[in-house]
Amino acid sequence: EYDPSKPNDYDEICKRRAREKAEKEMQNRITAEQGKARLRSLGLDPDAPPPKEETVAEKLMKKMGYKEGQGLGKEGQGIAAPVIHQKMGGGQGVVKLGNTAEPPAKRIRPSAPTRILLLTNLVGKGEVDDDLADETAEEAKKYGNLDASGCKVVEVANAPDDQAVRVFLAFRETAGATKALEDMNGRYFGGRVVRARYYSEDRWKQGDLQPAAGE
Repeated sequence: EYDPSKPNDYDEICKRRAREKAEKEMQNRITAEQGKARLRSLGLDPDAPPPKEETVAEKLMKKMGYKEGQGLGKEGQGIAAPVIHQKMGGGQGVVKLGNTAEPPAKRIRPSAPTRILLLTNLVGKGEVDDDLADETAEEAKKYGNLDASGCKVVEVANAPDDQAVRVFLAFRETAGATKALEDMNGRYFGGRVVRARYYSEDRWKQGDLQPAAGE
């Protein structure tokens, strides 16, 4: 019970907390200014934004020799102009490369989607390295979880360059494969147009990863 002869110290507590907060904020400002002064002494801009972390796709392109403003390929023949997606209405759109209109990649989708996605023309002959499977799997995780099989890369002998490397992604759920197909099919990557389609789960389980006759 409140006793007027013994007033509580609530007001004093509030004042002390406010004073401590102000002192802490002042100390933080002093520390921040000291840090900026240190950066300036090293010739660095303390207000510069932090360096942008490279995405998995950017790392893959750099590994293949990409330099900003130049095209990929032995002779630099890959596209260098920006790729622009222009909506046309009705859920459709076109992809434009610089000032040249490019039709969107043909959507290849069987009647029954599967958990397995096949990518072709992601890289060409002689462009497969030890990190391709892991880096592609890491990129695919944004669409859904992969199962234990993860990602497999298969090279096809005597195949055209755009069919010479088959990259398989095994998702846990069909929904993940569907999201990946919608986003990756027709995507420009390193001067190439990636093709994505569902793959037979039966053939996947049997380890039949080479193209069938007429495929």
